[in-house]
Amino acid sequence: MHECQINLLQYLRSKSQVDVDSFDVDASTEIPGCVDATSNQAEIYSEMIKPRHDSLVKEVLVFSAKVQSEFPALRLEELAFEIMAIRLAFLVIPNITGAVHVMANPCYSYHKEKVVETGKRLYRICNLLDPAFDTDRLVMKVAATWEGLQACRELKRCGIKTLATTVFTMEQAVLAGEAGCVSISPFVHEVKVFFDEKYSDTNPLLSMCVQAQRFYKKHSMSTKVKACATISLDEILKLAGVDALTITTSDLQNLQKGTGCKCLDESQSLFHDNYTTDSSDYPSYVDDESTYRREYSRSGQGAGQYKLMQALATFSDFQFKGEEFLKAHQQHLI
Repeated sequence: MHECQINLLQYLRSKSQVDVDSFDVDASTEIPGCVDATSNQAEIYSEMIKPRHDSLVKEVLVFSAKVQSEFPALRLEELAFEIMAIRLAFLVIPNITGAVHVMANPCYSYHKEKVVETGKRLYRICNLLDPAFDTDRLVMKVAATWEGLQACRELKRCGIKTLATTVFTMEQAVLAGEAGCVSISPFVHEVKVFFDEKYSDTNPLLSMCVQAQRFYKKHSMSTKVKACATISLDEILKLAGVDALTITTSDLQNLQKGTGCKCLDESQSLFHDNYTTDSSDYPSYVDDESTYRREYSRSGQGAGQYKLMQALATFSDFQFKGEEFLKAHQQHLI
């Protein structure tokens, strides 16, 4: 390899933490060296329905019935979905060095108390499945609604780590930092892009990743920016320098196979001192719901609010599909 040339994955890792956006154990094995592994309801559903997991589905359902008395307010299929997510996380965690990220039920995104209960329950499920598991390696993904982020604030006091997901505006990013989330996931593209081949998102939020990271540094906030939902290697390379990147298996494979000129790649990145972003400052939102709701609803003329609702509708749909899948299999066991 010419001295100017560098492997793209190696280059990216020299600039940012690289995470795998999957709970597919094969993916985490094929591309070693990833720090965190993340998931959402769509990924958990698509993984659990694979025929190779038939025995795991039965095991999860039997275990769910066994421990349901500990969680009497929860339907069996909902509990089983959460247990399935943790079991898949346990399969992946030997192949990563950091944390696994499990998303709270998106149907609770506007219910603070239920999000708090979910965070505590996920930790309890980990303990029931494996008392030796280090729960410091579990992070719950919470939709970045007002209620969800207030739940993150409370969970931090309990020592439970959270990531603010479905972040589309700086207002969400600011509130997540104040709430004490360990990281945020700005979605570079809206979720619809990944489920509708005919749809094109013409306004990627690359610049906001830079803006949020600079904001946290300026205000000495410990929250990290974990960018996700990119659709090309070009976008990924533009984000080299962000705290972390959550990357799909296919893009990780392409990065692993690709090479480029280090000088050219570095010049692509938006994370350099000369790159300008909106330098507006923001007020404290964490104890001011009315100001937050007003400014968030106006952000991008309502675009962020629309994208969040769209994302939650999509993830909720996969939550329902997953529960129905488990419910049908439970009936076969009876």
